[in-house]
Amino acid sequence: MKTTRLIMLAFLSVSLVFLSGCKDDPEEEVSPYIGDYIITSAALSESVTLNTNIGEFTVPAGTDITQMIIQALLGAIECVPESSLIELREDFSMFLSCSTSGTELDAGTWEEQSVTVILLNLNSTAIPSSPSGMVLTISNVTLVSNVLSGTTTVPLPREMLAAVIELLSSGQVHLDLENTPVVVPVTFTIVLAKQ
Repeated sequence: MKTTRLIMLAFLSVSLVFLSGCKDDPEEEVSPYIGDYIITSAALSESVTLNTNIGEFTVPAGTDITQMIIQALLGAIECVPESSLIELREDFSMFLSCSTSGTELDAGTWEEQSVTVILLNLNSTAIPSSPSGMVLTISNVTLVSNVLSGTTTVPLPREMLAAVIELLSSGQVHLDLENTPVVVPVTFTIVLAKQ
């Protein structure tokens, strides 16, 4: 009888050790940034000064550049801007897609560097003008309700800036292409709506 009790006690002790060692694994937090986004606005957060046919021309901070940014970031997919999506997926892949046609394009990867910094690693498929792609760092990121906003710097082609200057000046001012770098870094705020 004593032997049976000792065996039962030993069995219970071993069982308790195993049961106490089996803890639930902590659940991985899912990033709040996962989702499909439409670019709703973009505006210069710093002024840009360029050489033109009349001397230096400054595009002031606050200038709306939404269409230019949509073209630069979503131009690889054929779709109207209001249906063009940037998809940040749970596996950290990033796709550009068109909600009306169902087409999608593998655009690279993304990562949440911190609560306020997201990196978009755009490949050359997403940015055909860049053979190695481009890393876009969005800082000062906030997500309020379904609105994601932040600040970033993008190297824009001088041809795109030439079109902006002509538009802003009603065709009176032209970019001096010989004295303008092929790409010009432009800092802006961007606002995206989560779908």
